[in-house]
Amino acid sequence: MKVLVIHPEDELQDGPWVCQGWDRVIDLGRTGAESYVQAAAKLGCPITAFDTLRDNLKEMRKVRALLALGLGRLSDRFELDWWELTSILVHQQVEIVILLRTLLKTLGPHDEIHVSRPCFHAEVLRLGIGARLHTFSWQGNHKQSGVRRYFRVVKKFPVRQLIEIFWDKADPGYQFRGSIGGRRKTSPDPVVLLPSAYINVSRTAVAYAEILPEARFLLVVTRRSGWIPAPPPNVSLTWLRRYASVRNPSRELERRDLVERWNLLRSELESVPEFRMLMELGSFDDFPERFGLGLEIRDAWHKVLELEPVEAVICADDSNPYTHIPLLLAVKKGLPTISCHHGALDGRYIFKRNHSDVLLAKGKMEEDYLVRVCEIPSEKVEIGAPILPTDLKHEPNQEERPFIVLFSEAYEVAGGRARGFYQDMLPPLADLAISEGKELIIKLHPAESLSERRRIAKQILRPEQQRITRLVDGPLEPEMLNKAWFGVTILSTIAVDCALRGIPCFLCAWLESWPYRYVDQFVRFGVGIRLNEPGEITQIPVILESYKASAEVQNNCWSPIKAQRLRVLLGLEGGRGVVSKDSGRIAKRP
Repeated sequence: MKVLVIHPEDELQDGPWVCQGWDRVIDLGRTGAESYVQAAAKLGCPITAFDTLRDNLKEMRKVRALLALGLGRLSDRFELDWWELTSILVHQQVEIVILLRTLLKTLGPHDEIHVSRPCFHAEVLRLGIGARLHTFSWQGNHKQSGVRRYFRVVKKFPVRQLIEIFWDKADPGYQFRGSIGGRRKTSPDPVVLLPSAYINVSRTAVAYAEILPEARFLLVVTRRSGWIPAPPPNVSLTWLRRYASVRNPSRELERRDLVERWNLLRSELESVPEFRMLMELGSFDDFPERFGLGLEIRDAWHKVLELEPVEAVICADDSNPYTHIPLLLAVKKGLPTISCHHGALDGRYIFKRNHSDVLLAKGKMEEDYLVRVCEIPSEKVEIGAPILPTDLKHEPNQEERPFIVLFSEAYEVAGGRARGFYQDMLPPLADLAISEGKELIIKLHPAESLSERRRIAKQILRPEQQRITRLVDGPLEPEMLNKAWFGVTILSTIAVDCALRGIPCFLCAWLESWPYRYVDQFVRFGVGIRLNEPGEITQIPVILESYKASAEVQNNCWSPIKAQRLRVLLGLEGGRGVVSKDSGRIAKRP
């Protein structure tokens, strides 16, 4: 057989492979159903999406088993496991290797494999079949390379974000910024530490802090994107770089010891086929550098715990090593610790370990996912959402709902092709808007480019469809949701926001490409309504006739924790960490 494998950044119908005749075509990315029909007709055979090779969650659990092989071998002087902290950064590559090995088993000994461009996937396949692997080296979709591609990427980011990216590259361990930032005046009162690297993480952590206005919280951010301009009165903000230790000779000795033990572990892991492939491709080559950087970050967090009167930690992102480290240090010190997630669900708990005293779920939907799907022990999971955001407490306008809102996403992150996705969703939604006298709003994700998405929409929609369509970027305005007839997305957290407002949200399940089965979980708890193919979009008005918002669904999404219970979990009972009514200061536990 002659097999074609197409990279996500290449178009199915645009390349030298179009007229060559194929027996089998595999798409490493994902596009819309209509695009697959058109491409199959042009290529002369059906097309299989790469992610359909997954066997439910079997591959993700194999990722967990593989990553567990290195645990306990790279512990530092604080007993932090640097294999655990670092290997999570390559979990996607591990999964890709697992799937590609599954693909190799379906190939015959004389099959020819052609990949649309040189890439990681092609190199993995080459290790498996050798000379039978061929790659195209055309320039069609590579014309964005070099300077032109650089400027195209730069245009997508505001100046402040480009500056942040620069510092992330130039001074990731704060060795320069730590020497010029000056020390922060330490808190005189006991505090609950809130580590963060991103704004959504900060907002979630601060929402928990608002439950206990009498307690003090310290939000320490690693990047500018985690900064909150106007925190509540009981939350202080500072930068992690202010705690960086610039010169520490013992750290270099520790790094060398870690690297030495890493080399031993690496030689043992080479006996595992998946790891051997990744090592041959250089996926682990930067681990020694990451160890050195990680130790710098660790020492900064250790200084936070050493200088500040930290009595507990709430971590809203334990998948990020930078914000996971302070939670692990707190565990070793015997401090109360809480983990939670800033989004609707976090499928990475399928293969990562929970180290906190309790993992807070926002409602029954997340609790069920963590216990049933991710197999977290039920005694470690407790329902307790933060305070519901104020803008979600308003009831939608029952009199006027003039909008159909498509909540767009950064599809390319998961290998999706935005044009193919839009081709499936936009025309039928626009026709529905015309027939019902509505306006179609395409609400963009912050990572999407307005000009690029506008260009795609213009290519796909007819003039009369374009007239009732509007693309919107920037923050999501509550008024837009209040006036939404219904929402449409694939698996965005916005489905939860809609459910909390009683707004029906339809999930385009045929376009789901993430491996975590989020759509299944949303549907299981009535948070979203599944659509299995583009043709079902025309049936939405009929479905809406029987739709009724349910308080049970809302509770399944969001059940706030009681203030008394949060105090107990944070160890603030018995007088510790509670503001004295007389002095206004925090009185320590006797």
